[in-house]
Amino acid sequence: MPPSTAETAAERSGDPLFALVAGLYVALLAIAPTAFAVARLVSGDPAVLYGTVLATVTVGTGLGWWATVRFGSFPYRLGATRARWVPGLVGLGYAFAGLLSLGWAGVFGVLAMFSGMGAMALGSVSGVMARTRYIDALLADSERHCVFTAGWPSAARNRLLALVLPLWAVSAAGFASVFVAPGLWPLTFAQILFPVGVGIFMQSEPREYAVTAEGLEQRLPVARRLLPWTQYTGYTRTADALVVHRSRWFDSRFALADLADPDAVEAALARYLPAT
Repeated sequence: MPPSTAETAAERSGDPLFALVAGLYVALLAIAPTAFAVARLVSGDPAVLYGTVLATVTVGTGLGWWATVRFGSFPYRLGATRARWVPGLVGLGYAFAGLLSLGWAGVFGVLAMFSGMGAMALGSVSGVMARTRYIDALLADSERHCVFTAGWPSAARNRLLALVLPLWAVSAAGFASVFVAPGLWPLTFAQILFPVGVGIFMQSEPREYAVTAEGLEQRLPVARRLLPWTQYTGYTRTADALVVHRSRWFDSRFALADLADPDAVEAALARYLPAT
């Protein structure tokens, strides 16, 4: 379904939550350069800079809000493509730029670094929100052949845990390094590696799924994810799980012990995937 077909779902009186997130994202990106320009061209007085930050947050949030509401189909168009992750990556690059500028920008570099971290978080959240809105519109009239809740079997969870433990160990060392040396590089990498490890391991947690003609829908408490059938090559039923094989990334695994009717789930998967 192309992005344009989701526009009918967007014809409503705005999306306040998405608009707020987008507005705060714009404001965070604008804080550091605006404060730096005011300090160089107007005044470096703390009171002036404080007022500048407040004004930038207010104006930036307002502009971002207005633009999002003005172009109501934007979240749906963004959610339909991988460009939804660009805002988060921009925030990450912004944070690293702030880190690299500490030597000559001083407090403004620190401001840019932390603003970038905030923008990275909000940008990632906006990507998830946009994807959820697009999937909700895409599947609004789609039939759910089977809905079930399942996680990975314990053996597979343990193997995945062994994979992410080194990431957490390196992350813990990075956090601990601040007590030994004042460098920011180890702390920065620790702040990146820890959530990466958490994100990988969370794939094994129980989730609600729905088998649809468009793909396998993953339902999270506040988000949606659609895995098209083109990403899968088939499925296998093992002694403890239904394993749906992906051409890239980790396979999807559904512990048989979590399924009320494993045969019904397998039959639904067999509508779209071959048994291997």
